[in-house]
Amino acid sequence: MHNHNIFDFEKYRILKEETALGYQKIVSVFCPALKSKVIFNAKGLHHLRYDFSGAERPKKSQYIKFLYLPKAVEIIKTSTTIQEYRRGICPVDHPDKNGYKRTSSIEWFGMFAIISFSKKIRLRTVIRRIGAEDGLYHFWSVIPFWTLSNNQRIIGEKQIENE
Repeated sequence: MHNHNIFDFEKYRILKEETALGYQKIVSVFCPALKSKVIFNAKGLHHLRYDFSGAERPKKSQYIKFLYLPKAVEIIKTSTTIQEYRRGICPVDHPDKNGYKRTSSIEWFGMFAIISFSKKIRLRTVIRRIGAEDGLYHFWSVIPFWTLSNNQRIIGEKQIENE
């Protein structure tokens, strides 16, 4: 009997390594929706593993993000519209020796694609830009996106920047 609740750490480790290698090869892709290139820098790779507070995401959550990364790249390459937008002033980088954190305008752009009708899987891909107009767009996150209602998967709302 196969227990689906047992997490396979070896499978996770292999996928994590493959994802890191594959990610570094992407470098950048052109996004029609933004009419600009989106870079795949270390920040995006780090965010797949750690949340905004710097805490490591649960391994299962990381695994899912790694698994869907190739689909996220496709969504960025093919999306012609931005479905979500958010802007805020947030700390960027690490605090300096006086504990001061530099803040900057940050924008988040969200794009969705339904990748499986039968499993009702919709992916949200998030691109981030620091420093408004002069900043480069960079990949920020990918997350399968649904909520459960009466055990039916439906599409719901969640904050874009924490995904």
